[in-house]
Amino acid sequence: MRNFSRTSSNFFTAVFLFSLIFLASCSSSSNNDNGPQVDVGVTVQPGEVKTFSVRSDADVCVEDGKPVIRLFSTTWCPHCQWVKSRFTKVVQEYVRADKIVAYHWVLDSNDDDFTSVVEGSVPESELAVYKDFNPQGSIPTFVMGCKYYRVGNGYEAQNDLGAEETEFRTVIEKLIEEAGSVEE
Repeated sequence: MRNFSRTSSNFFTAVFLFSLIFLASCSSSSNNDNGPQVDVGVTVQPGEVKTFSVRSDADVCVEDGKPVIRLFSTTWCPHCQWVKSRFTKVVQEYVRADKIVAYHWVLDSNDDDFTSVVEGSVPESELAVYKDFNPQGSIPTFVMGCKYYRVGNGYEAQNDLGAEETEFRTVIEKLIEEAGSVEE
């Protein structure tokens, strides 16, 4: 009976520690230390960027002359799942219009959700981008054009996917404009 008690205690301790790690690595709001904190008390309007930090000294990351949009997430993060369909809808619209290049790296399955192939590993260059914009390794992490970035969801607390979509579109449009002005 003693061994069962010790095993049971170890099991519950392990579950408790895993829960703490889980909660610490999954983020519901913008809380990075690399940029200004943003007040999201007001719904974003078209043309406004409220929840993304900006690297004003960075050039826009491009592939084939188009801005590169990235989302890093996992299958088990509820915050990632909350925003996934809206992010995918917006980004795929711009991909189909041939205006951007996009990746959705699912870190626990090592797969880009935007391809039909299961990649099996996230390229080192993509992991370097993730680590550069989010050294703490929290998810979801958005890196848009290597200029705009955010850890967590900006409007999940208000359950406002419409505001998420508006801000995604605003950031993407700004990146398309800036990438176009560099090419000219």
